[in-house]
Amino acid sequence: MADIVSAFSTNEARALTGVSLRRLQYWDETDFIRPSVAAREGRGSPRLYSFRDLVALRIVARLRGQLSLQALRKLKSALDVDAPFATVRFALLPGGEVVYLGPGGQVESVRQPGQIIMTFEIALEEIRADLTESIRRLRERTGIGEVSKRRGVLAGQVAVAGTRMTPGAIRRMARGGWSVERMLEEYPELRAEDVDAALRRAG
Repeated sequence: MADIVSAFSTNEARALTGVSLRRLQYWDETDFIRPSVAAREGRGSPRLYSFRDLVALRIVARLRGQLSLQALRKLKSALDVDAPFATVRFALLPGGEVVYLGPGGQVESVRQPGQIIMTFEIALEEIRADLTESIRRLRERTGIGEVSKRRGVLAGQVAVAGTRMTPGAIRRMARGGWSVERMLEEYPELRAEDVDAALRRAG
């Protein structure tokens, strides 16, 4: 995984996992899935997620409709997202406990398993591969440092090439005291060249 960019902003995490900004904030504040690269410490301090964090977020987002938050917390504590397996299997027990199912299907990490309510598989290899491709697409853009007008994008307004951000919006952020670094953090689709082009553009 060394070729994968190791830090992802909150907006990038939202785009890559489908988890809303509000839920990311709530899960961080309740110590469920916290950004392991950099935690937010006050206004203007960004959250930065690792690739492993994104895998965990993808898994939880996929299972959110099947398991309670309590069960998901137990699953997260038992799940090794770096496990060298293509697929891992878990079971949900009557009391809400989530346990790992070994290669032969036997229940592990529990003394009295009782009756299994539900079993489910997590396709780790598939999730990691899809996430890697999504990161590549997110980072890959053409027309960096250019502005253009495209039919169907922002009602034909001029926008930074490859994005839905107008030069006017960038200039308003600059007038509001935003640094280039903050703009790039809040809007990961932008590059420094885009900001420079927007600030140089008149009207």
